[in-house]
Amino acid sequence: MTSRKSIIITSALLIAAVALSAAAFGGPRNCCMAKKSSGQERAQAARSFEQDGAQTAAVEVTDKGFEPSSLKLKAGAPAKVTITRKTDATCAKEVVIKEYKIERKLPLNEPVTVEFTPHKGEFSFACGMDMIKGKLIVE
Repeated sequence: MTSRKSIIITSALLIAAVALSAAAFGGPRNCCMAKKSSGQERAQAARSFEQDGAQTAAVEVTDKGFEPSSLKLKAGAPAKVTITRKTDATCAKEVVIKEYKIERKLPLNEPVTVEFTPHKGEFSFACGMDMIKGKLIVE
């Protein structure tokens, strides 16, 4: 009788340990936990506005990723895009725009401005791991 109770208790503890481990370690890691937004949200690209002779735009890094995720810029006009990381819950701790050879660290809650002169086309910007992405639409 004692060995049967021991087996039941051991089994119950084993099941509890597995359940707790799955809850603690089984979920997705925070490197790419940016919540996917719907296609409708992503379809609306934010337009830049002119300030001090350059087109300017602001982007925030949130738990949803880059917001807005798309920017419309004018080709040939200098651009200043300010990016502020508002969360530590994603891997977007830097921004990379390969086509313009831009790679900048994004300290938490500190605006970082990247300056470049865009040429016509569509280009991506992304976190350093290339997991969280946005788009530059240059017309």
